Amino acid sequence: MDDANAAAAGKQMLSDVDLPPLFHAADSSSLEAQRYFLRATKIRLWGLILAALFGLFEWKFFGPPVDFAGVFAAVAFCFVLAAEAYLLQAKPERTWYEGRAAAESVKTLSWRYAVGGAPFNIAVETESAVKNLYLERLRSLFDVVKDLDLVAPTSSQEQLTEPMRKARSLSLDERKKIYEIDRVQNQQDWYQSKARIHKQSANLWTMALIGFEFVGVIFGILKAIGVCEMDILTFSGVLVGAVATWLQAKQFRTLATAYTVTALELASIRSKIKDQLDEASWATFVDNAEEAFSREHTLWKASHVDRPVQ
Repeated sequence: MDDANAAAAGKQMLSDVDLPPLFHAADSSSLEAQRYFLRATKIRLWGLILAALFGLFEWKFFGPPVDFAGVFAAVAFCFVLAAEAYLLQAKPERTWYEGRAAAESVKTLSWRYAVGGAPFNIAVETESAVKNLYLERLRSLFDVVKDLDLVAPTSSQEQLTEPMRKARSLSLDERKKIYEIDRVQNQQDWYQSKARIHKQSANLWTMALIGFEFVGVIFGILKAIGVCEMDILTFSGVLVGAVATWLQAKQFRTLATAYTVTALELASIRSKIKDQLDEASWATFVDNAEEAFSREHTLWKASHVDRPVQ
Protein backbone atom coordinates (compact mmCIF):
# COMPACT_ATOMS: atom_id res chain seq x y z
CA MET A 1 0.00 0.00 0.00
CA ASP A 2 1.56 3.37 -1.00
CA ASP A 3 1.51 6.51 1.15
CA ALA A 4 -1.52 8.11 -0.47
CA ASN A 5 -3.55 4.90 -0.23
CA ALA A 6 -2.47 4.44 3.37
CA ALA A 7 -3.76 7.91 4.21
CA ALA A 8 -7.00 7.29 2.34
CA ALA A 9 -7.49 4.01 4.22
CA GLY A 10 -7.31 5.82 7.53
CA LYS A 11 -3.75 4.81 8.45
CA GLN A 12 -1.93 7.92 9.57
CA MET A 13 1.28 8.59 7.73
CA LEU A 14 2.09 11.61 9.89
CA SER A 15 0.83 11.67 13.47
CA ASP A 16 1.83 13.25 16.77
CA VAL A 17 4.29 10.40 17.33
CA ASP A 18 6.27 11.64 14.32
CA LEU A 19 6.61 15.22 15.56
CA PRO A 20 9.86 16.67 16.99
CA PRO A 21 11.15 15.94 20.52
CA LEU A 22 10.32 19.54 21.49
CA PHE A 23 6.64 18.79 20.85
CA HIS A 24 6.72 15.69 23.03
CA ALA A 25 8.53 17.48 25.86
CA ALA A 26 6.06 20.39 25.85
CA ASP A 27 3.03 18.12 25.38
CA SER A 28 4.02 15.70 28.16
CA SER A 29 4.83 18.57 30.51
CA SER A 30 1.49 20.23 29.83
CA LEU A 31 -0.48 17.02 30.40
CA GLU A 32 1.41 16.24 33.61
CA ALA A 33 0.92 19.77 34.95
CA GLN A 34 -2.78 19.63 34.06
CA ARG A 35 -3.15 16.41 36.07
CA TYR A 36 -1.37 17.95 39.06
CA PHE A 37 -3.43 21.14 38.87
CA LEU A 38 -6.77 19.34 38.67
CA ARG A 39 -5.75 16.85 41.36
CA ALA A 40 -4.77 19.66 43.75
CA THR A 41 -8.01 21.49 42.93
CA LYS A 42 -10.03 18.34 43.71
CA ILE A 43 -8.19 17.87 47.03
CA ARG A 44 -8.86 21.49 47.91
CA LEU A 45 -12.55 21.30 47.11
CA TRP A 46 -13.11 17.92 48.77
CA GLY A 47 -11.27 19.17 51.84
CA LEU A 48 -13.65 22.12 52.10
CA ILE A 49 -16.68 19.88 51.60
CA LEU A 50 -15.54 17.38 54.24
CA ALA A 51 -14.69 20.15 56.71
CA ALA A 52 -18.16 21.60 56.27
CA LEU A 53 -19.70 18.11 56.61
CA PHE A 54 -17.86 17.36 59.86
CA GLY A 55 -18.98 20.74 61.13
CA LEU A 56 -22.58 19.49 61.13
CA PHE A 57 -21.98 16.94 63.89
CA GLU A 58 -20.49 16.40 67.32
CA TRP A 59 -18.64 13.11 67.77
CA LYS A 60 -17.63 12.70 71.42
CA PHE A 61 -16.42 9.30 72.60
CA PHE A 62 -15.11 7.90 75.88
CA GLY A 63 -12.18 9.65 77.49
CA PRO A 64 -11.36 13.36 77.26
CA PRO A 65 -14.22 15.53 76.00
CA VAL A 66 -12.80 15.87 72.52
CA ASP A 67 -15.11 16.52 69.60
CA PHE A 68 -13.65 14.21 66.96
CA ALA A 69 -15.76 15.82 64.27
CA GLY A 70 -13.82 19.00 64.92
CA VAL A 71 -10.55 17.06 64.70
CA PHE A 72 -11.55 15.58 61.35
CA ALA A 73 -12.63 19.01 60.13
CA ALA A 74 -9.21 20.41 61.12
CA VAL A 75 -7.47 17.56 59.24
CA ALA A 76 -9.59 18.29 56.20
CA PHE A 77 -8.55 21.94 56.37
CA CYS A 78 -4.91 20.83 56.55
CA PHE A 79 -5.37 19.11 53.20
CA VAL A 80 -6.97 22.28 51.85
CA LEU A 81 -3.99 24.35 53.02
CA ALA A 82 -1.50 21.86 51.56
CA ALA A 83 -3.24 21.91 48.18
CA GLU A 84 -3.46 25.70 48.26
CA ALA A 85 0.23 25.99 49.12
CA TYR A 86 1.13 23.65 46.26
CA LEU A 87 -0.92 25.64 43.75
CA LEU A 88 0.65 28.92 44.88
CA GLN A 89 4.19 27.58 45.01
CA ALA A 90 4.41 25.23 42.01
CA LYS A 91 1.93 27.06 39.76
CA PRO A 92 1.24 23.93 37.66
CA GLU A 93 -1.37 25.83 35.65
CA ARG A 94 1.44 27.94 34.14
CA THR A 95 3.23 24.87 32.82
CA TRP A 96 -0.12 23.50 31.66
CA TYR A 97 -1.02 26.61 29.63
CA GLU A 98 2.44 27.56 28.35
CA GLY A 99 3.38 23.96 27.59
CA ARG A 100 0.18 23.45 25.61
CA ALA A 101 0.75 26.66 23.65
CA ALA A 102 4.33 25.62 22.84
CA ALA A 103 3.30 22.09 21.82
CA GLU A 104 0.64 23.41 19.45
CA SER A 105 3.07 25.92 17.98
CA VAL A 106 5.56 23.13 17.27
CA LYS A 107 2.77 21.03 15.73
CA THR A 108 1.61 23.75 13.37
CA LEU A 109 5.19 24.56 12.33
CA SER A 110 5.85 20.89 11.67
CA TRP A 111 2.73 20.43 9.58
CA ARG A 112 3.49 23.55 7.57
CA TYR A 113 6.95 22.18 6.81
CA ALA A 114 5.83 18.60 6.10
CA VAL A 115 3.18 19.47 3.52
CA GLY A 116 4.76 22.60 2.03
CA GLY A 117 2.68 25.29 3.68
CA ALA A 118 3.88 28.89 3.95
CA PRO A 119 6.49 29.94 4.91
CA PHE A 120 8.01 26.58 3.97
CA ASN A 121 6.91 26.65 0.32
CA ILE A 122 8.19 23.95 -1.97
CA ALA A 123 10.31 24.95 -4.99
CA VAL A 124 10.61 28.59 -3.89
CA GLU A 125 13.73 28.39 -1.73
CA THR A 126 16.34 25.66 -1.55
CA GLU A 127 15.55 22.81 0.81
CA SER A 128 18.58 23.77 2.86
CA ALA A 129 17.23 27.30 3.34
CA VAL A 130 13.76 25.99 4.23
CA LYS A 131 15.26 23.55 6.74
CA ASN A 132 17.24 26.34 8.40
CA LEU A 133 14.15 28.55 8.54
CA TYR A 134 12.16 25.73 10.20
CA LEU A 135 14.87 25.10 12.78
CA GLU A 136 15.14 28.86 13.50
CA ARG A 137 11.37 29.09 14.09
CA LEU A 138 11.59 26.04 16.32
CA ARG A 139 14.51 27.46 18.26
CA SER A 140 12.51 30.59 19.08
CA LEU A 141 10.05 28.40 20.99
CA PHE A 142 12.78 27.32 23.39
CA ASP A 143 12.52 30.77 25.00
CA VAL A 144 8.89 29.93 25.85
CA VAL A 145 9.53 26.57 27.47
CA LYS A 146 13.00 26.96 29.02
CA ASP A 147 11.60 28.23 32.34
CA LEU A 148 8.87 25.60 32.59
CA ASP A 149 8.97 22.39 34.59
CA LEU A 150 9.60 20.26 31.51
CA VAL A 151 9.40 16.50 31.26
CA ALA A 152 12.48 15.03 29.58
CA PRO A 153 11.74 13.82 26.03
CA THR A 154 11.61 10.05 25.63
CA SER A 155 12.82 10.16 22.03
CA SER A 156 16.33 10.96 20.81
CA GLN A 157 15.24 11.63 17.23
CA GLU A 158 16.08 14.84 15.38
CA GLN A 159 13.86 17.91 15.55
CA LEU A 160 13.31 17.45 11.82
CA THR A 161 12.01 13.89 11.83
CA GLU A 162 12.20 11.36 9.01
CA PRO A 163 8.38 11.06 8.58
CA MET A 164 8.23 14.86 8.14
CA ARG A 165 10.99 14.72 5.49
CA LYS A 166 9.25 11.84 3.75
CA ALA A 167 5.88 13.63 3.66
CA ARG A 168 7.52 16.74 2.23
CA SER A 169 9.11 14.71 -0.60
CA LEU A 170 5.74 13.45 -1.86
CA SER A 171 3.72 14.87 -4.74
CA LEU A 172 1.23 17.67 -4.20
CA ASP A 173 -1.76 15.33 -4.48
CA GLU A 174 -0.27 12.95 -1.92
CA ARG A 175 0.49 15.78 0.50
CA LYS A 176 -3.04 17.12 0.07
CA LYS A 177 -4.48 13.72 0.96
CA ILE A 178 -2.21 13.36 4.00
CA TYR A 179 -3.08 16.85 5.20
CA GLU A 180 -6.81 16.26 4.75
CA ILE A 181 -6.88 12.91 6.59
CA ASP A 182 -4.08 13.13 9.15
CA ARG A 183 -4.40 16.80 10.06
CA VAL A 184 -7.77 18.34 9.22
CA GLN A 185 -10.10 15.34 9.56
CA ASN A 186 -8.22 14.05 12.60
CA GLN A 187 -8.59 17.39 14.35
CA GLN A 188 -12.20 17.80 13.18
CA ASP A 189 -13.12 14.46 14.76
CA TRP A 190 -11.26 15.41 17.95
CA TYR A 191 -12.99 18.79 18.29
CA GLN A 192 -16.43 17.31 17.59
CA SER A 193 -15.92 14.60 20.21
CA LYS A 194 -14.61 17.05 22.80
CA ALA A 195 -17.44 19.48 22.10
CA ARG A 196 -20.02 16.77 22.85
CA ILE A 197 -18.24 15.64 26.01
CA HIS A 198 -17.82 19.18 27.35
CA LYS A 199 -21.44 20.07 26.62
CA GLN A 200 -22.66 16.98 28.46
CA SER A 201 -20.37 17.76 31.40
CA ALA A 202 -21.53 21.36 31.46
CA ASN A 203 -25.18 20.28 31.60
CA LEU A 204 -24.49 17.68 34.29
CA TRP A 205 -22.57 20.03 36.58
CA THR A 206 -25.04 22.86 36.01
CA MET A 207 -27.88 20.57 37.10
CA ALA A 208 -25.85 19.60 40.18
CA LEU A 209 -25.33 23.28 40.95
CA ILE A 210 -29.06 24.01 40.67
CA GLY A 211 -29.83 20.96 42.80
CA PHE A 212 -27.53 22.07 45.62
CA GLU A 213 -28.97 25.59 45.46
CA PHE A 214 -32.48 24.13 45.70
CA VAL A 215 -31.44 22.06 48.74
CA GLY A 216 -30.07 25.24 50.29
CA VAL A 217 -33.40 27.02 49.79
CA ILE A 218 -35.36 24.13 51.33
CA PHE A 219 -33.16 23.80 54.40
CA GLY A 220 -33.00 27.56 54.79
CA ILE A 221 -36.79 27.60 55.07
CA LEU A 222 -36.77 24.63 57.46
CA LYS A 223 -34.22 26.32 59.68
CA ALA A 224 -36.19 29.55 59.64
CA ILE A 225 -39.34 27.85 60.92
CA GLY A 226 -37.43 25.79 63.48
CA VAL A 227 -37.97 22.36 61.90
CA CYS A 228 -34.26 21.63 61.32
CA GLU A 229 -31.49 22.82 63.64
CA MET A 230 -28.57 21.36 61.67
CA ASP A 231 -26.71 23.93 59.61
CA ILE A 232 -27.41 22.26 56.26
CA LEU A 233 -27.74 25.73 54.76
CA THR A 234 -24.04 26.45 55.23
CA PHE A 235 -23.10 23.00 53.95
CA SER A 236 -25.21 23.56 50.82
CA GLY A 237 -23.43 26.85 50.31
CA VAL A 238 -20.08 25.08 50.43
CA LEU A 239 -21.29 22.53 47.86
CA VAL A 240 -22.52 25.31 45.57
CA GLY A 241 -19.18 27.10 45.87
CA ALA A 242 -17.25 23.89 45.16
CA VAL A 243 -19.25 23.06 42.04
CA ALA A 244 -18.98 26.65 40.80
CA THR A 245 -15.20 26.56 41.29
CA TRP A 246 -14.95 23.26 39.42
CA LEU A 247 -17.00 24.66 36.55
CA GLN A 248 -14.69 27.66 36.45
CA ALA A 249 -11.59 25.47 36.45
CA LYS A 250 -12.82 23.20 33.65
CA GLN A 251 -14.59 25.83 31.49
CA PHE A 252 -16.92 23.17 30.09
CA ARG A 253 -19.43 25.40 28.33
CA THR A 254 -16.89 27.88 26.97
CA LEU A 255 -14.77 25.09 25.53
CA ALA A 256 -17.80 23.25 24.12
CA THR A 257 -18.73 26.35 22.13
CA ALA A 258 -15.16 27.01 20.99
CA TYR A 259 -14.65 23.39 19.94
CA THR A 260 -17.92 23.33 18.00
CA VAL A 261 -17.01 26.48 16.09
CA THR A 262 -13.56 25.09 15.29
CA ALA A 263 -15.00 21.77 14.08
CA LEU A 264 -17.37 23.64 11.75
CA GLU A 265 -14.53 25.78 10.45
CA LEU A 266 -12.45 22.68 9.76
CA ALA A 267 -15.35 21.19 7.81
CA SER A 268 -15.24 24.26 5.56
CA ILE A 269 -11.47 23.96 5.20
CA ARG A 270 -11.77 20.32 4.10
CA SER A 271 -14.16 21.28 1.33
CA LYS A 272 -11.52 23.57 -0.22
CA ILE A 273 -8.54 21.22 -0.22
CA LYS A 274 -9.21 19.76 -3.67
CA ASP A 275 -9.39 23.27 -5.18
CA GLN A 276 -5.67 23.92 -4.58
CA LEU A 277 -4.02 23.03 -7.88
CA ASP A 278 -0.48 24.37 -7.57
CA GLU A 279 2.22 24.77 -4.95
CA ALA A 280 1.69 28.52 -4.50
CA SER A 281 -2.03 28.30 -3.79
CA TRP A 282 -1.47 25.21 -1.62
CA ALA A 283 1.13 26.99 0.52
CA THR A 284 -1.25 29.89 1.12
CA PHE A 285 -4.14 27.52 1.85
CA VAL A 286 -2.17 25.57 4.48
CA ASP A 287 -1.06 28.85 6.04
CA ASN A 288 -4.70 29.97 6.39
CA ALA A 289 -5.81 26.55 7.64
CA GLU A 290 -3.15 26.51 10.35
CA GLU A 291 -4.24 29.98 11.40
CA ALA A 292 -7.65 28.46 12.20
CA PHE A 293 -5.94 26.07 14.63
CA SER A 294 -3.92 28.93 16.09
CA ARG A 295 -7.05 31.02 16.71
CA GLU A 296 -8.62 28.20 18.73
CA HIS A 297 -5.49 27.74 20.82
CA THR A 298 -5.28 31.50 21.40
CA LEU A 299 -8.90 31.58 22.59
CA TRP A 300 -8.28 28.54 24.80
CA LYS A 301 -5.28 30.15 26.44
CA ALA A 302 -7.09 33.48 26.87
CA SER A 303 -9.94 31.70 28.68
CA HIS A 304 -7.51 30.17 31.18
CA VAL A 305 -4.54 32.49 31.72
CA ASP A 306 -4.82 35.04 34.53
CA ARG A 307 -8.05 33.43 35.73
CA PRO A 308 -7.81 33.13 39.51
CA VAL A 309 -8.56 29.78 41.16
CA GLN A 310 -11.04 30.50 43.90
